Amino acid sequence: MPDHRSRAHRAALVTGVSAGRTRPDQIRGGNHGLTPEQVADSQQGRVLTALREEVAERGFKEVPVAAVIRRAGVSRKTFYEHYASKEDAFVALYEHELERLFAPTLQAFAGTEAWVDRLRTALGVLLGGLANDPVAARICFIEVLAAGPKALARRSTAMATLDPLFEADNVTTAAGSSRPRAVTVGAIGYLSEVLNREIAAGRVEQLPELRAELMYTLTLPFLGPRGATRELEMDGSGADIAPDAATERSFLTAYGAAAAEMLGRVGGAMAADEPPAERVRMGMDALLRFCAEDPDAARVCVVEALSVGPAARARRQETTTRLAELFEDPLRELRPSERIARVSALALVGGFHELAFDAIDRRAVDELPSVEAVVAVARLEPGPQA
Repeated sequence: MPDHRSRAHRAALVTGVSAGRTRPDQIRGGNHGLTPEQVADSQQGRVLTALREEVAERGFKEVPVAAVIRRAGVSRKTFYEHYASKEDAFVALYEHELERLFAPTLQAFAGTEAWVDRLRTALGVLLGGLANDPVAARICFIEVLAAGPKALARRSTAMATLDPLFEADNVTTAAGSSRPRAVTVGAIGYLSEVLNREIAAGRVEQLPELRAELMYTLTLPFLGPRGATRELEMDGSGADIAPDAATERSFLTAYGAAAAEMLGRVGGAMAADEPPAERVRMGMDALLRFCAEDPDAARVCVVEALSVGPAARARRQETTTRLAELFEDPLRELRPSERIARVSALALVGGFHELAFDAIDRRAVDELPSVEAVVAVARLEPGPQA
């Protein structure tokens, strides 16, 4: 299968073109004087533009290939010459859209200023970019989760593009000491989860208003409570989101009981004497069963802890880490190193949060993802050195 990424990135994705076979950017037959590569670029660009427009109108799952072909003004044969499937085309589109969002974000982060100042600027650029292009926001943070295993795998690696925002060399300047890789993974996972929640709820245009709260939570592991609180004050938003102490203490009591039950079920299921891949599946099955059997407790653990206050968010992060540690044990037998097993476990738990978040939020237990859908990101086959 050819690699479409370089061409996809060069393709001009023109929005707002009417549906139908004839498009202003469609190459006419006959002697047009273009090279085969230029023709291929034009065809790929039209396919991706058409797919973008169809996804914006219907959602990925509801888009038939025939609609993309008709809108792009290409033949079915041409479509499959460039893309093996609708998912393959979506991955190319996803990469293009994500690059348009992440490239200016990372460029804004570059410089010699203090880490927190550069992070604040980069975060503002990212949130502004998402708010200005709701279609790209939905493609990159909502539709990619439903596009299939190839898209999920690509998303897992693509999100690591933001690693430089939290790399040790950058953070040391601000915090005075480095932090383990798991903290970076957790920070990016939290950011992704919040963006997913807000975009899914139709609040994409309000994303820039979340910068202060995001800065607090993202810098908390590195700067501590005092330093993170200063980030709220820098945006003038501290008074608006400070929780009521009594309310948060009451919530933490309920959260502690729910989280203990959840962790107990997962740990108990994974204690069975089974092969490592099966233990991972059994643990995820127990986690999803907990969500289905006690949707109120699941909502406390996964959803409500994000908005109650900083202590609740910190407890939720601790629970996420403990869940990841449970899955890390069997994953060590499937990965070439402990470090890779740790990152895989965090990715697995983060994938669960994102895939199940909306269903948990709405207590829609019949819409929870399947075990296999969640563990797909973990790729449970043994690694080359396992």
